[in-house]
Amino acid sequence: MRYRGKRRGWGKWIAVAVSAAVLFFAADARNWLRNKDELRELAANSELGKIKFEAKVTEITSPRLRLKAYLLEDAENPIVSVSFIFKNAGYASDNAGEEGIANMTAALLTEGAGDYPGAVLKDELESRGIRVAFGADKDDFTGSLLTTKENLPQAVRLMNLMLTQPRFEHDDIARVQKQMINALRRQNENPNQVLLLEFNKELYGSHPYARNPLGREKVILAVDKARLQKFGQDNLITANLITGIAGDIGEEEAGRLLDAMFAGLPQSGSLNFVRNADLNFDNRSCQISRDIGQNVMLRAVGGAGRTHEDFYPLYVANYILGGAGLTSRLSQKIREEKGLTYGVYSYLSLDDKAPLIVSGFSSTPDKYAEAEALLEQEWKAFAENGASQEELDKAKKYLTASNNLRFASIENISAMLAAMQKYNLGLDFLQKRNDYISQIDLDSVNRAAKKYFAAPAVSVRIGSF
Repeated sequence: MRYRGKRRGWGKWIAVAVSAAVLFFAADARNWLRNKDELRELAANSELGKIKFEAKVTEITSPRLRLKAYLLEDAENPIVSVSFIFKNAGYASDNAGEEGIANMTAALLTEGAGDYPGAVLKDELESRGIRVAFGADKDDFTGSLLTTKENLPQAVRLMNLMLTQPRFEHDDIARVQKQMINALRRQNENPNQVLLLEFNKELYGSHPYARNPLGREKVILAVDKARLQKFGQDNLITANLITGIAGDIGEEEAGRLLDAMFAGLPQSGSLNFVRNADLNFDNRSCQISRDIGQNVMLRAVGGAGRTHEDFYPLYVANYILGGAGLTSRLSQKIREEKGLTYGVYSYLSLDDKAPLIVSGFSSTPDKYAEAEALLEQEWKAFAENGASQEELDKAKKYLTASNNLRFASIENISAMLAAMQKYNLGLDFLQKRNDYISQIDLDSVNRAAKKYFAAPAVSVRIGSF
């Protein structure tokens, strides 16, 4: 076993991370908003930031299908996690007239496969403690498997059946159609979802990113077994497959797992190419009038993709301005000092075809104008003056310590292994990530602040104005 000599160190490291995670999430839910930032401070001041991740990631190739995957072996606990991505098979790639079929497929893959009707399949998964999930975001179709070592052969067999022999029975399709149509109708009753859908339309225009992830009612009702099968044949193919495997499994067994799990999938299909979004940031804004008690706003400027040279400086800069919870500049000025909102934030959106910096807040109608003016003021001031050395040091300390908490979950690790391949981050990314953060200096952060936060925006608001 290649990693047996390091296993105890890895297990001890996980124990430290798990202990910290318990401290993080043991807070009473009634005090969550307050404790969230107290626990953020705990992470920043803990020893986690000093711990170096040493477990080695290996690239493996399956013996028969020649499928590649990243593997991190950890025999400390008898658990195996597999995360996989079918690139460019998300809902933005749905055929025109079939919008929503990616998410319908994701919902139906667990509703029966091979000789297992839906109820029987779910009972088999539950009785063996096997956890399976599928999903579709804008860019990709994803899947995951978590199982004990003992049940790994059956888990892999069931996953293969779901991917290659989904039953897509009429009653199951009808039930999911009804669920999706009900969800579509509920969207119109939820102001936040109305805002998000309008925001996407305003931002993306005719680009597929503007689509409703659930599709359109007329299209949903037209979906049948043949169309679902065609989606799988075109999109769930080994040519665009990325896999991460973590847990109690060695290289040879992991190679056999790949061959067994993905046997029978087409090697190639008919993927739809989604162009980069041509966005027009011109400081335009629009509003949706609705009496909802709160006014809510979303705002976006152009960002940097995951592999762009500006990513890490921008990542740190955004954390300081709006990503640090109650300690961020935006929160301190608008929430803590003025009491104009319960929450204000910003984050990096890393969709493949349109990286963004998104910010937002909600406020009562009588306080909204002042809160929005303060957001614009702080945004502009950060672009002009940048961060201080003290802010940078605190941000780096937290971002390195909190990153280590992600390794407390074997599922998180397999998902990271898949993402590392998608973005070509390299086998040693887990060792190098905190170094990337630690090496960021104040000049690079402030250059990123000036370049991105001084740019024009697009904003959409909903409420009483």
